Amino acid sequence: MLNIEIIRFNHFTARKSERYTATHNGLYIVEEGTLTINQPNGEQFELTTGDFILYNSSDLKNAGARPGPFRAIALVFDIHLFNQFKAAHPNIQTDGDGRRFYPFSSQSHKSIVKIKDTLVELADKQAPQYAQAHIAMALLSLMAEVEPNILSIIDDASTLSASQKAIKYIEDNIEKDITLETLATHMSMSIATLKRRLAAENLSFSHILKVKRINHSATQLRISKKSITQIAFESGFKSAAHFSTAFKSIYSMTPKEFRNQIVKQV
Repeated sequence: MLNIEIIRFNHFTARKSERYTATHNGLYIVEEGTLTINQPNGEQFELTTGDFILYNSSDLKNAGARPGPFRAIALVFDIHLFNQFKAAHPNIQTDGDGRRFYPFSSQSHKSIVKIKDTLVELADKQAPQYAQAHIAMALLSLMAEVEPNILSIIDDASTLSASQKAIKYIEDNIEKDITLETLATHMSMSIATLKRRLAAENLSFSHILKVKRINHSATQLRISKKSITQIAFESGFKSAAHFSTAFKSIYSMTPKEFRNQIVKQV
């Protein structure tokens, strides 16, 4: 996986029902429109054109876009970026203040915006990972200088439980042939131990894999113009028919119906 993955949106859909989510962290940038977000302490605020935040995907479940045109970018940072940041700044600490979002604006944080724009450009053209990583580290440092409390988000982003590591591995390799054996090797444990760890959390490798392949395909249906057959194969299904049946078992509609529904919402 690249250090930074760039995802573009032309609408906002909070994934309240997605199962087995590996939390994603990075920058969420509103390019057009307004996104309303609720803080855990009850405070509500809006991100408008040019605003951006350091985010944790699970915290966006109650967010919603206002009616009208909406475009946004998510820069998803790999966990190693956050680990590198913590290693470089081992003595930095912060106290939470009941919030999880700290918005930055194009008007008030112009120097940070320039670095953010450079990072978007590098990620968009898939520049060398070291270049992306250095700019991302600089950006995180400047954002933390302005708003030290984002360090709590960075701290959370650098730590994953065993099940989250398994889910993240599946997400990062979703287009490949993933087996219980390859996952166990990645986790540095035996197959029996991995199965026992997952079972302790009422999790099953085969079901997680199925759901994650479906969720990956749903994302592609949302953001790409690829054919349903192409999405089926790229999501690890052997046939479009098998994909349609599996998709309907999770979303209660066929991939075609799902895509048509998204188009109507735009």
